[in-house]
Amino acid sequence: MLTRRSADLALLITVVIWGLNFPIIKVALEPMPPYVVNALRFVASAVVLGALHAWQSRGRPGAFWAPLREHPWTVVGLGLLGYVCYQWFFIVGVDATSAGSAALIIASAPMWTAVLAQILGMEHLPLGAWGGLGLSLVGVALVVLAGTDAVAFSEDTLFGNLLMLGSAVTWAAYTVLSRPILGTGISATGLAFFGIALALPILWGLGLSDLDAVNWGGVDWIVWSALVFSGALSTGVAYWFWNAAVQRVGPSQTAIYSNLVPVVALASGALLLGEPVTLFQLLGGALILGGLFLMRRARRPALA
Repeated sequence: MLTRRSADLALLITVVIWGLNFPIIKVALEPMPPYVVNALRFVASAVVLGALHAWQSRGRPGAFWAPLREHPWTVVGLGLLGYVCYQWFFIVGVDATSAGSAALIIASAPMWTAVLAQILGMEHLPLGAWGGLGLSLVGVALVVLAGTDAVAFSEDTLFGNLLMLGSAVTWAAYTVLSRPILGTGISATGLAFFGIALALPILWGLGLSDLDAVNWGGVDWIVWSALVFSGALSTGVAYWFWNAAVQRVGPSQTAIYSNLVPVVALASGALLLGEPVTLFQLLGGALILGGLFLMRRARRPALA
């Protein structure tokens, strides 16, 4: 069990990894098509999450296979939703927009999670939360429509931003639909591992069709390192850090750290890729995070 200090350190490391993942994944996307990148990086994710799940299941006979044995069709459905549909939106969207815009749009996922939970009757949003929701929606609209220097409706930028919006909504759906199965005591790491393992054949089916489009001459150790970082760290080690910290300090505290991810992504995109940070990105990001803050404050008394 993590101590309070080590939990805070684990959350800071996770924020840095997730924020850096946006510009780093674009390094791998230079010589490789998106489907190939996904197929390769999720092999690393499956290895790391499988090892972590095996370690967490040690000493408990049958615990490793519990998610697949007790909820087979739910695991399959969540795997398709979270690691095929979401990852398609994510990887193609990141490839078609800037790392900073992608991170800011993904930051709206908690807002969509709250909306879907309300629609499905899992939560009830108080009046104040709807005000925060509206503020975040305005922020999302600004970031989605933001071009390089001003608000623009260029086909490439708008297409990538809309795909990132689709990824935020899809991840929210995955989060909401995962709650019932996680409430039964199923390991979150195990659920993620089996979801990725079941999605891998589909991801590889998509990736194999694009192998001939890979510029292998441009695939050097930096590209391989980017794939390992995105797979083994971003959706592997960081995921385990996050879940362990949630158990130690609670979801409200960890949510504060999640708001730092787009900040790290914007800064690292500017430093590593030379991406400009636009006024509309800053304004939209502030509205998204401000709206999420208002939603969280309004929901806290109701949850209590």
